[in-house]
Amino acid sequence: MKRILLTVAYWSASVLMIALMLKSLDYCFSDALFVSMSFVPGCLVLRWLLPHVSFANMRKGILNLIAVVLAVILTDMILVIWCHVLMNGLMASYYSGFPTLLVNPAFLSLVMIVLTGGDYVLSRYLKSRFRNESHPVTFTSDYRKVTLDLSEILFVESRDTEVWVCATEGRKYRNKTGITQWENLLGEDFIRVHRSFVVRRSFISSVANDAVILTDGNEIPVSRKYREAVSSLNIC
Repeated sequence: MKRILLTVAYWSASVLMIALMLKSLDYCFSDALFVSMSFVPGCLVLRWLLPHVSFANMRKGILNLIAVVLAVILTDMILVIWCHVLMNGLMASYYSGFPTLLVNPAFLSLVMIVLTGGDYVLSRYLKSRFRNESHPVTFTSDYRKVTLDLSEILFVESRDTEVWVCATEGRKYRNKTGITQWENLLGEDFIRVHRSFVVRRSFISSVANDAVILTDGNEIPVSRKYREAVSSLNIC
């Protein structure tokens, strides 16, 4: 509950700061507050979409990233214009002009970077601050919804077109979510050791030359790309 309240407080403060800035564009405070709220949906969509952009194929990943950012900027422009017209009327907006700053791509990009970046930093802090709280993850496996707490997930393995979530008590779940998306979703309690494996840090008992030894005795390969990160693990 505290995490939710702090997140709501962050976005409320962000809207208030944008509203205060918009007052300099001759908006009254209530109108400025209304327009500033139109920035939030795009920022939230961007915050949700970015972790789902996979860079397994670098060229495709970059193109997808550009497409996501441009789509969100365009959506924000439309929302801002709609809010302005809704407050002033179509004809009044046409004759009185429209603040060009609000549809400036550079300005919109800056606002989104600041707000989504701040939310990312806050979420990282809240995850470490409330680490002991439950963190359920819901996904689809074989056409049914599955909900697991992060503490139940041991490692995730990619097998060509399928990804397997391996949980406690020998449970395994097949799904279509990419392993890079899983890596972003699972957070700092997990580490990518191979292009096909993301492992819970506490499930690693030791590190060999080209593999990590799990607490159940199984070995998972470590690729050259992730060897340095794996070697820096503090295994108790």
